[in-house]
Amino acid sequence: MAPIIKHRDEASAPTFDPTVWLAAFVSVGGGYALASGRKLYLVVDECDTYDLAPIVGQIIARPSRVEAIRAAIERRQIGETA
Repeated sequence: MAPIIKHRDEASAPTFDPTVWLAAFVSVGGGYALASGRKLYLVVDECDTYDLAPIVGQIIARPSRVEAIRAAIERRQIGETA
């Protein structure tokens, strides 16, 4: 099972790390792509729902986290390291 990224409520210091999230997502079989217009695609065809739910649950209804994931992917695409 993939590691669960622990986080505090939004009012406290952020602890969400998009590179850790991406690694956890990939570790359960997920894939991703950033298309034109910065549209984020998450591929979950081969993922076990039990493993996937706690990972995806960390970004549902949290647009700032999704934006952080987009930025992390963009940095990877241009060759920057985290």
